[in-house]
Amino acid sequence: MLVCTLTAMSFASCIESQDPTYEQTTRVRVGDLAPAFVVETLDGPTTSLDDLRGKIVLLTFFSSACPDCHAQFEHIKSRITAFDRSKFHFLPIARNENRSTVEQFRRENGYTFDMGCDPTGEIYALYATRYVPRNYLIDTDGRVISISAEPTSAELDALLSTIAEMTK
Repeated sequence: MLVCTLTAMSFASCIESQDPTYEQTTRVRVGDLAPAFVVETLDGPTTSLDDLRGKIVLLTFFSSACPDCHAQFEHIKSRITAFDRSKFHFLPIARNENRSTVEQFRRENGYTFDMGCDPTGEIYALYATRYVPRNYLIDTDGRVISISAEPTSAELDALLSTIAEMTK
């Protein structure tokens, strides 16, 4: 028994337990056409990515339990309202969460922007396998032009500056 335990421990120490990188968990790349989907939203019945063609779209996957997601929303909430709505659409989608959870999250935090619900994670799985918040900036033709996962404040500022330039 002791020999088996020691052997198992030596094999275990040879295996590195490493989390996958953002790159390894990303299914969509810059330059790709963003995968189409239809999402149930809090303020309307549904939103289709195809219906948003012609606008710059900031697609953000998040979790209501994620402190980094909350920090990102706090960082950008006042700035995204300044963008021309005829040219820009912010589409945050809650990964693996139902409508009531997302409604409560929005209400408790005083967010006024619409949010989508992806209770099964089916939409998220088109784009990635892990990590939130995860942002995809999509151009007017539906192509991904920028991707960020767990962005810093400086990265968010750069993203918002890009959107500001694109929506002038």
